Amino acid sequence: MQLSIVWLRTAVACGTLALGGGLAGAQDLCGRPREAPDALLQRLTKTEKLTESGRDAGYVTLIDKENGILWSFTRAGHPAHPSVVCRQPVETDGKVTIDMAIQCEASDDSCAELAGAFESLNQKMIEDALRQAK
Repeated sequence: MQLSIVWLRTAVACGTLALGGGLAGAQDLCGRPREAPDALLQRLTKTEKLTESGRDAGYVTLIDKENGILWSFTRAGHPAHPSVVCRQPVETDGKVTIDMAIQCEASDDSCAELAGAFESLNQKMIEDALRQAK
């Protein structure tokens, strides 16, 4: 199994993808100690009682309203399972970006597909937000 944490930032202004952080210093995931995705899901739902905001065949999504973090966990049967993605909007110098971290314990190809799918979701969120702001 492959263990990786990838930090991505999607910028509203230009819609580009920049890599930051990376594996070398990645001892946490969105400010939380790194642990197995299934264990983190259990902790966030049972101990911290985060609200489930969606569930389908591939994912369970939780929202941490206090910290503005959206957590998405792959479910059994998903090609990138077990994995977790956390996303958080961040405002810097008047520009809103989406910071995204992925911990993927599947094959490199499955992890790359997971990252690409969430990058597409981030782009759609940004486009929708820009449309609504006009």
